Amino acid sequence: MQKQKQAFDQKKVQILAISTDDLDGSLNLISKTDIEFPLLFTSSDPYVPDSYGVFNLFGDGLASASLFLIDKKGQIVWKSIGENTGHFVSAEKVLEQIDSLN
Repeated sequence: MQKQKQAFDQKKVQILAISTDDLDGSLNLISKTDIEFPLLFTSSDPYVPDSYGVFNLFGDGLASASLFLIDKKGQIVWKSIGENTGHFVSAEKVLEQIDSLN
């Protein structure tokens, strides 16, 4: 997502990442990358990933790798729920979905 951040910015799309890993894992990721979007940390409270239906899908006590597009009204307009631990959605796919919504 970071590599396409300028394209997201042009479309006025805000990227937020939410991690259920421990804080050390999140800080390690940030230190190794040039992430310029907020990384929210929720490992002590699974409320957010649970409310999106992505918590503990594999019995590991973590959120599955998932992606949501949420409109300005707070409605989920597209989602990709991780079907396995290696789930990945390309930035290009997300940009296509954004364009299809407009």
